[in-house]
Amino acid sequence: MIDHPDRLQALLEQNPLYDKAIVSGDQRLFAIIVGFEPDPLGYGTILRRVAPLIDRERDSSVSIYLSGHVNFLGEIEIYSERMIIFVPVAVVLIALLLFDAFRSLQGLFLPLLTANLALIWVLGVMGASGIPLDVFNATTPILILAIAAGHAVQILKRYYEEYDRLRMDGLSSVEANHAAVVVSIDKVGRFMIAASLVAAAGFLSLTIFEIRTVRTFGIFTGVGIINALLIELTFMPALRSWLQPPPWPRPIRSGHAVWDTIIARLVAWSPTRKPFIVWGMVVAAALVGASRIQVENSNKANFADWTTVRQDDAIINHNLAGTQIFYILIDAGQEGGIKRPDVLRGMDILQQQLGQLPGVGKTLSIVDFLKRMNRAMHADQQEADTLPTTAEMAGQYLLLYSMSGDPDDLKSYIDADDQRATIKVYVQRDDSPFILNLVARTQQLAQSALPDSVTVRFGGGVAEAAALNEVMVRDKLLNMLQITTVVFMASALVFRSFVAGVLVLTPLLIAVTVNFGLLGWLGIPLNIPTSLISAMSVGIGADYAIYLLSRYREELHRHAAEGGVVARTLNSAGRACLYVATSVAIGYGVLGLSLGFKVHQWLALLIASAMFVSVFAALSLIPALLEQFQPRFMFGNTVTERK
Repeated sequence: MIDHPDRLQALLEQNPLYDKAIVSGDQRLFAIIVGFEPDPLGYGTILRRVAPLIDRERDSSVSIYLSGHVNFLGEIEIYSERMIIFVPVAVVLIALLLFDAFRSLQGLFLPLLTANLALIWVLGVMGASGIPLDVFNATTPILILAIAAGHAVQILKRYYEEYDRLRMDGLSSVEANHAAVVVSIDKVGRFMIAASLVAAAGFLSLTIFEIRTVRTFGIFTGVGIINALLIELTFMPALRSWLQPPPWPRPIRSGHAVWDTIIARLVAWSPTRKPFIVWGMVVAAALVGASRIQVENSNKANFADWTTVRQDDAIINHNLAGTQIFYILIDAGQEGGIKRPDVLRGMDILQQQLGQLPGVGKTLSIVDFLKRMNRAMHADQQEADTLPTTAEMAGQYLLLYSMSGDPDDLKSYIDADDQRATIKVYVQRDDSPFILNLVARTQQLAQSALPDSVTVRFGGGVAEAAALNEVMVRDKLLNMLQITTVVFMASALVFRSFVAGVLVLTPLLIAVTVNFGLLGWLGIPLNIPTSLISAMSVGIGADYAIYLLSRYREELHRHAAEGGVVARTLNSAGRACLYVATSVAIGYGVLGLSLGFKVHQWLALLIASAMFVSVFAALSLIPALLEQFQPRFMFGNTVTERK
């Protein structure tokens, strides 16, 4: 224990190892570097255990700042816990939308009942499996709520249509109720199965990712969708049959001005070329934006600049060498190889060259300790601040250090066999382009500085983020191809036509393109959370085209001679699709209230964009394409003359 400030200051000035690593240049800020073992409960649990110890030391004379890889990951988990608040808010907003759509208690509660039963089942399985809600799967509850409610809306709307028709045909309320349940399942059921399986397949395809939490998100969301399908096709029809039939004649309402206006405009567009022109311009602008996308996995970028975690990081970075550590593992290939003079000189050269790179604040390795030992052994002469000239001398220094100090002091710098050593590179940035460039530059410098027998590897939190970046790009491209193939094949099988598969894919590809365009135009990085949205938008958005095509074909066969097929289709399945898209967008829109945490706000924006683009592209382009080209799978071998 050093009991005098002047003595401590003198020791710090004599030992450059501590400069900028644990003490700032003006000696006003000191760093305590702590290593943590992984906690099964997550990084947020680590921060909660540390917080009371830190708060106990705070007072008016001492400011304490936190940063580092563990701190950022812990804060991400803590911010993700906001879902406890956002899920109930999303439920209330979706409920209000459903009430506005149906203006009945059944229309309000039955879709929510399906959604909540599916959600309870998924959360129960996750809890029983010991899987926590992390940054990736924390949005699973809202997603399942929105998707399950969306499918329920489709079948419930058809139920009300059939119930009104059957009552007009003279059936009693009980007879009409039971018959409407059967007819709605018969007309919508198989297409609901197809749409649900496509959505589930889109999420289950995330299992190709090498990132465990992403796979967990995909598995539980996919299983949740399938469970919602089973509930909607089994339990809910039985419940509707048991419940009291709706009143009839149903009260005449003035309608919904917004929905009516949208449907009327889409009906007017269908026989024209306006949808092709508008969406062509949208896709062109999106492609320009997509060319500006930056692929990046930066933990810092997930938080707003004004948040405490970012401000603390900025203060520490300004005063010290850096809050992130990039590890370089030097493997000499044989026991005792690190002590060889040529290996030590190579490490010294590599450190000097790395220290000159922008963004690198300091490097530290066993080389620095050996230099300081050599100087101490030569009466602290400045000219002796060099490496030992022989492996035997280096070994003697290490032995003396272990005998006089704590043997674990050098544990993080060199292994017990003196075969492997680490160079700690303190960096002030954690963005992927910087880290990937640092890795490439280090590999290049190491080839010229180190002997050929030495191998170099990389590690640390920032290196892991860079590796995730490469994995994400490769897996995302494969995932997009996989989802596209699944949607195309499933749609082609349902409608027995490859043309139908193309029609279903068209609005989905437009939605994905627009989202990539938004990433580029708004400067949102392509990272793991934003890359998942493509799978989500395709999985959910396929519903709109499938339901629309099925209802169009039905109306065509029943009312071709009367005309107004497009208007009938859009006013039935199309209107339900608008309800679904709006419910999903609203459910995720509450994440926009997650101030300070950009991941949630990105999801709110991009999911809303994907839903509205895919639904409006489906409701405008598909009728226009059908009216213009009249494909055989829809119209048969001969074109029916229609009014």
